[in-house]
Amino acid sequence: MSPTAAPQLLDAYPLVRSRSVADASERIGRIFSRHQLALRGGELDVRHNQLRLNEVSLNVLRYGAEVSIDPGERGDFYLVQLPLAGSAELASGGQRVHVDPGVLSVLQPQARSHMVWSGDCTMLLVQVPRQVVDRRAAGMGSGAAPRFALTRSRRDPAVAAWWQAVLDLTHNLDQFGPQWLGQPAAAAAMSEFLLGAFTSMLCEPSAAPAEAITAPRADARCLQRAKDFVHAHTDRALSLAEIARHACVGPRTLEAVFQRHGEGSPMAYARHWRLQAAHRALQAAARDGRPVSVTDVALAHGFLHMGRFAAQYRAAFGCAPSHTLRWH
Repeated sequence: MSPTAAPQLLDAYPLVRSRSVADASERIGRIFSRHQLALRGGELDVRHNQLRLNEVSLNVLRYGAEVSIDPGERGDFYLVQLPLAGSAELASGGQRVHVDPGVLSVLQPQARSHMVWSGDCTMLLVQVPRQVVDRRAAGMGSGAAPRFALTRSRRDPAVAAWWQAVLDLTHNLDQFGPQWLGQPAAAAAMSEFLLGAFTSMLCEPSAAPAEAITAPRADARCLQRAKDFVHAHTDRALSLAEIARHACVGPRTLEAVFQRHGEGSPMAYARHWRLQAAHRALQAAARDGRPVSVTDVALAHGFLHMGRFAAQYRAAFGCAPSHTLRWH
């Protein structure tokens, strides 16, 4: 980092620092796609930070000068670009768009593209291999590759909510990365949250045929498989697609099965069992006199937001988790 450079998100995870066009192009090309980098104005001051969460990588990149980036045909990965400052002009798939802190973009695998970043442009980049997204789409019951719009506006409430959550997550990791990454369940839950956008918020809806209503006996088998899977995985937050895949049905069918049996939603059921497991862990620690913190127990059961965990715990058990730990 240059002496006058302002702090940048994920500075604790530096990957590339360079003032050379050729050096920056070569080193960043190893991470993303081989590309031609051209300086259009100003003095280059590249700062690229990266943090990996299982199958997802979070990147914060700025060039410090106006540049053009021409990767030709991109690598085999999706790249969600969330501008933190400045703007960029993007050409891809026959479209030309403008992105800024109010508009994100989704670059497709192996699509030809060209970008021009303003001198003050800083991007938060979420990189995911194509096969990971395709695997999740298949788990959601779609045989076709998912489709994504090139840009999404922050005026869309769903986009705004996800965008803000990604920012909050990145800030949290920036400050407390070692604490979070030292908890495998927490790291898996963060990765799962980021990946969830590719099969929910970012993915364009397709005209997939509705699944047939299951017979009562098949209904019961499906429900039991889903419950068994939930009971065996109270150490992390499960996605609806994961539960449905292990129940051998699609997500919509699984939700319908749970409703028909008066079980609410699969996600609420899974959260209930994780709360029960956390409750038992706190009771056992208090009974055995073992030194343990509420935060450690929450993270070990896939709860990342401590305030939300405390509120859900109180609603379920009528007391704060710290009370269970002290007085059981």
